[in-house]
Amino acid sequence: MQSAQKRPPIINAPLPLTAFALLLIALHGARVFAPQELEIAALYHGALFPERFWGWIGGPVLLPGVAPPYAGWLSAMAPFVLSTLLHGDWFHVILNAVFMIAIGKPVLEMLSALRGGYGVGAVAMFFVLIFLSQAGGGLVYLLLNNPSGPIAVGASGGISGLMGAFFLMREGAGARVLSRNFLTVTSIFMVANLLFAFVGPALLGASIAWEVHAGGYVAGALFARVLIWNALRKLDI
Repeated sequence: MQSAQKRPPIINAPLPLTAFALLLIALHGARVFAPQELEIAALYHGALFPERFWGWIGGPVLLPGVAPPYAGWLSAMAPFVLSTLLHGDWFHVILNAVFMIAIGKPVLEMLSALRGGYGVGAVAMFFVLIFLSQAGGGLVYLLLNNPSGPIAVGASGGISGLMGAFFLMREGAGARVLSRNFLTVTSIFMVANLLFAFVGPALLGASIAWEVHAGGYVAGALFARVLIWNALRKLDI
């Protein structure tokens, strides 16, 4: 009797990637079902809040008493990371989780190849890429929303960074940020991003932080270029 064939897993992705995507969904559920005070506090301290940031830098406080400036550098920097873990609604977080797995799997495979195999180092570099891209996207968002703008949440900056890294690293050892192939793909990404930002409110009922996407994409591509350069340097190529 032949042994029964094993069923393929529902999510065919490395465990750390799957766990992180599920964590995003779980954290959103926890915030939604938490008392209102905790839900508001999570957004207040974790979302990208232009008025609070620029007020901390020294700009005008447009909403005194409602949005006071950050008390210090730690509270001002925290949203660059914490915004990754917050989402506007269920559609937002599920869409980001799906994209995280879809684009994250090939990127993690590429990073594993650069690191000489799948392991802790490749996984750590993967999450550095996500959060660094998220921070880059957040910085661009704040720069283009000075001194005010809507708050921004979601892991879209990190996901856009994964896309930028993927499109660059697939070019191989000779990948260049200013190469024709990468610039072509980047142009398509940016145009699609802007179009989606304009139609997003009508389709999804919510605004799209295109600035976060654009900044995250560029940050991810630049970080990937550094990783490629470092790998080639170690090989003395």
